[in-house]
Amino acid sequence: MTDHAAAGTPALEGFDAWPPDEDTLRCPFRYFEEIRDQAPVYRYREPSPEGVVTYLVTGFEECASVLTRADVFVNDLSGVLPAFEANAVPSPRPGVPTFYEDRNVFFADGADHKVKRSWVLQLVERDRLESFRPMVEEVVDGLIDAFAADGRCDFRHQFTDPMALHVVRRIMGLPEQADPLIKRLSAVLSVADNNPAAPQELLDELRESWMGMLELCVELVERRHAEPVENDYVTDVVRLQVERDGALDPNALAKHLTVTIFGADHAMGGHLADMLARIGRDPQLQERLRADRSLIRQFMLEALRTESPVPWLFRQCVADATVGDVEIPAGSLVLVATIAGNHDPAEFPDPASFDVSRRNLERNQLTLGRGAHRCAGAQMARLQADVTVNKVLDRLRDIRLDEQRSDLRPEPSFGFRVPTAVHLTFTPEDSA
Repeated sequence: MTDHAAAGTPALEGFDAWPPDEDTLRCPFRYFEEIRDQAPVYRYREPSPEGVVTYLVTGFEECASVLTRADVFVNDLSGVLPAFEANAVPSPRPGVPTFYEDRNVFFADGADHKVKRSWVLQLVERDRLESFRPMVEEVVDGLIDAFAADGRCDFRHQFTDPMALHVVRRIMGLPEQADPLIKRLSAVLSVADNNPAAPQELLDELRESWMGMLELCVELVERRHAEPVENDYVTDVVRLQVERDGALDPNALAKHLTVTIFGADHAMGGHLADMLARIGRDPQLQERLRADRSLIRQFMLEALRTESPVPWLFRQCVADATVGDVEIPAGSLVLVATIAGNHDPAEFPDPASFDVSRRNLERNQLTLGRGAHRCAGAQMARLQADVTVNKVLDRLRDIRLDEQRSDLRPEPSFGFRVPTAVHLTFTPEDSA
């Protein structure tokens, strides 16, 4: 067994500790490549300010190994990632007892995670998912209607941002007044989540945003409990929870709905913006997709591989473990750079090239995770992406990225990759 740092692997200049500088966070591929070439499981020379030893995993096989060992590499980051605890928010109904641990599905483990994941899976049951398609098509058509005649659009602000928001709001049965609350939470989380240098005023704003959404979701949960709605997702989740526990748990359900709304909004928006930027930059790809719609699924998966909206995942090692040939002691913080694993040439030849013909993308790309924590909302994301790409190709011709007005560098964030600005020009189908 070899611990690369302890065994004398040359220290890498500029790789003393996580996180790197902002420019590297926005374009980390060279950074990850240089580390992976020397050590696909790399121990930073310097521990965190709290004394926690930190490992960066960049190899495909090594990333998959960590993600599939949920008993050893857990999602509970308390004690190893200060930003995790700083982001904690109180329960909206502190006087009401809860049946669950105070962690949402993204950070839950064991039996607690299994139950909360079952609530998410209710959203993507086959019949329910297909029933959402007409609504998603209506939302997409309405947004395209607003700019189609102009021959150009600010795709992020005129489509990406409102599209995912409108869909999740309608699924949850929330009023339009919820839109500013959802967008505010998304905006603050994107810069505060996992940010080791988040100032107190940003954390205070994050807490206020969380509480606003939690209060809205508590009211929704209590309303659905008192007045169930047929074929309604929130009603069904409330019913499942009450049947299991014998009483309503508004705190656990409100937190579940809040993180589901956020997950369906921010990451989805980043994925859609990236796909349309690719269509606008590559006329040959655009025409291939237009001529053969069966390629759209591969296109979505290759987009997820090359530009992951959630580029890395944090885990706490709770028992001494070996990954690759590196020993990781219990109590370590492990950063699983799935975006780096997706660019590992040992798994994906010529990883920087965009190739919709790659094999095994469904099984091998790491963006959707692995094992017990594989993204439960993946089918919902695919539905929205499928409708969006098909509708755009149906209604707009000669789509081009406006290079001068666009900025495809991701917005500064410690947890998400969303293009800063995507401006498109096109010819409406009616005038083609």
